[in-house]
Amino acid sequence: MNEPGYWEKLINRSLCRFFLLRALKQRPMHGYELGKFIAEACSGCCQPSDAMIYPTLRELLEGGYIECHTESKGGRERKVYALTEKGLESYRVAAEAWDKAIPYLVEATEASGINRDNKEE
Repeated sequence: MNEPGYWEKLINRSLCRFFLLRALKQRPMHGYELGKFIAEACSGCCQPSDAMIYPTLRELLEGGYIECHTESKGGRERKVYALTEKGLESYRVAAEAWDKAIPYLVEATEASGINRDNKEE
């Protein structure tokens, strides 16, 4: 637990899942597009890998949170994912949970003595 990688992995998994739902709330997307969206949405704080994205998509698909259809573009077929009503409700629940937790996370990180203005120092 003393290694930053331990905490980054835990945070990355949760944030990626949340931002994946957020992305699909905006519009249907394919896997590569989702990865780009997630990385940009959190300014690189969360780096989604294929090993995280595709198993998560499979889990959400099996749970009925998303649906998938195949689309052809430029001779290539790719799977495009879209949020279902169940997925939209899940996103809302997740957003409320994050919203409740954020003030406490800010308080806890400030108590650690981290200087947010000069993170590089």
